Amino acid sequence: MTISEKVAHLKGVMEGMNYDATTNEGKLISLIVDVLADMSDEIDVITDDVDTLFDYCDELDEDLGEVEEVLFECDDDCDCDCDCEECDDECECGCCCEEEEK
Repeated sequence: MTISEKVAHLKGVMEGMNYDATTNEGKLISLIVDVLADMSDEIDVITDDVDTLFDYCDELDEDLGEVEEVLFECDDDCDCDCDCEECDDECECGCCCEEEEK
């Protein structure tokens, strides 16, 4: 049962009890339930916002992964044994170090 459902149930129980809302205790209970309803609504809005942010972060992570693949593809695809920083002009390994020298 969600918080909103619990607050709605509480309101229903209050209405079914025929409590006296004119007494000090009745006024207090009524105000407390109203505050709980407002808090429940705020929590629902915040939960929706957090879910949206999580989805957006997942999309950003996927996009960043694609960018990393493009930028650092030599690290993944290079089969040579040379160290790209120490390659000389005659390196024929086909890795990105040749592209950097051009």
